[in-house]
Amino acid sequence: MKALALDFEARTLDWGELDPPEFYASRDVLYRVHEVGVCGTDRALASFQLGAPPAGEARLILGHEALGQVIDTGAGVKALNRGDWVAPTVRRACKPPCSSCARGRRDLCVSGKYTERGIFGLHGYFTEMAVDAEEDLVRVPLKLVDFGVLVEPLSVAEKAIMRALAVHEGEPRTAIVLGLGPIGMLAAMALKARGYGVKVQSLEPADHPRAAILRLQDIPYEPGLTGSADIVIEATGSTEAALFALEQMPPLGVMVVLGAANGAGPVPFLRMIVNNQTVVGSVNADGEAFRAAVEDLARFDRRALAALITRARFSDLKKSLTGAFSVAPKVVHVL
Repeated sequence: MKALALDFEARTLDWGELDPPEFYASRDVLYRVHEVGVCGTDRALASFQLGAPPAGEARLILGHEALGQVIDTGAGVKALNRGDWVAPTVRRACKPPCSSCARGRRDLCVSGKYTERGIFGLHGYFTEMAVDAEEDLVRVPLKLVDFGVLVEPLSVAEKAIMRALAVHEGEPRTAIVLGLGPIGMLAAMALKARGYGVKVQSLEPADHPRAAILRLQDIPYEPGLTGSADIVIEATGSTEAALFALEQMPPLGVMVVLGAANGAGPVPFLRMIVNNQTVVGSVNADGEAFRAAVEDLARFDRRALAALITRARFSDLKKSLTGAFSVAPKVVHVL
């Protein structure tokens, strides 16, 4: 079967042929990969900015956003059947498990020795078939199959929102999402579904096609950074944007940082102390966030979800990874 992989020795990105995967445990699930999404992490991997192949190998099959259909299950699989649709989680626990991984929160791994499908130490889903343990798969209802590939990126937004609400000391009512990328847009949709007054801010012009998708759901978009809100979700990758938003936060405000890079700038520590403000870092997602993603997909406007996705051929994956950025929020390749 075909697979798109990075060769860390040759520094190349190319197609190769693989043998189909095999069962290793009774709780394994074999599934055919139907769709794969491309995100900024994949593009960074393709330019060798991060990532690592499995131990003892030079190549890493990319891809961590996927939707598949179950072909077969091991004897110990209880909740999944042939024909079910599934979205895989990304991170796998460290071994031996740290305190977080031992309690099922591999997204909070404290050893740093976790692996991630298609990113660090484990092959990913830019291929035709895959095997995962049942507990590493989330069932996608048939009515949501058209949007099931969004489960993984939405889970990242769901965890960020959960973190913000867990630490906010008041009764938050307003939210700002920084960034007009797919995670930012999905975060805004999830916040609106929960009844928050939410707006999105980014550097794209007001007439950008992505802003039109927000308008479908009555979510305001503002070019530039202005104002403040009880909750701020940073999904820009910009240190400057994060620091600016921090300066504007109201008392008890909470910012969850998802993408800002290392940088330098003034941090208003005294203001944060006086106003009981909180900054939280968040990465990956746990089972609760993945389940919340499935539930929210069922609540979102289907017109907006359809507009988020542009589909392309599986054979065009290299172009999405190394070519110009797409105007479409999420490019999905169909096998």
